[in-house]
Amino acid sequence: MKYKILQTDEFEEWREDETAKSRVQIAKRIENIKEAGHFGDHKQIRDNVWELRWDNGRRVYYSLIPPSQVLLLLGGNKNGQSKDINQAKKVYKEWVYD
Repeated sequence: MKYKILQTDEFEEWREDETAKSRVQIAKRIENIKEAGHFGDHKQIRDNVWELRWDNGRRVYYSLIPPSQVLLLLGGNKNGQSKDINQAKKVYKEWVYD
């Protein structure tokens, strides 16, 4: 299944601060989702928020919007995970209910 990828401003701002190598890795993962529906290491967190996970601790938080859209909410890392999840939930609610 192919997915349409949507991105929040918060995700874009986070990604811009990442290193060039990190941006390439993120882009490859997003392309795999878009073209093949392959998410790799991911899991549902709560309240419509999921996370893509990398071995180095990087996280990208997203939401699935039926029928086949992925909304990229925010990025972060394992160290700030609780704060990032709460922020991702807030971004999701603002995006969906505005």
